[in-house]
Amino acid sequence: MGHALTLPDPVWARLNIAWIAFFLFCGAANLFVAFTFQEYWVDFKVFGSLGLTLLFLIAQGIYLSRHMHDADTTTPKTED
Repeated sequence: MGHALTLPDPVWARLNIAWIAFFLFCGAANLFVAFTFQEYWVDFKVFGSLGLTLLFLIAQGIYLSRHMHDADTTTPKTED
C-alpha cells in the first residue's frame, strides 16, 4: 500500500494492530450478544457491526490525516 499512501513504518504497524484489535473486539462483542441477547443478535449484526465499523473508519481517517503530507508541500518550489 506504500504506493498509494506514504507513511512511516511505525504508523503502518499501529494501523495494523488497530485493525487486529478492532476485529477481535467485534468478534468478542458478536459472541457476547449472540449468547446473551439472542433475540437482538440479528439487529446487532446488521446495525451494531455497521455502526462500529463506521466509527472505526472515521477514527482511522482522523489518525491517518495527522500523518499524511502532500508531496507538493514537502518540496519547496524554486523559480528560475
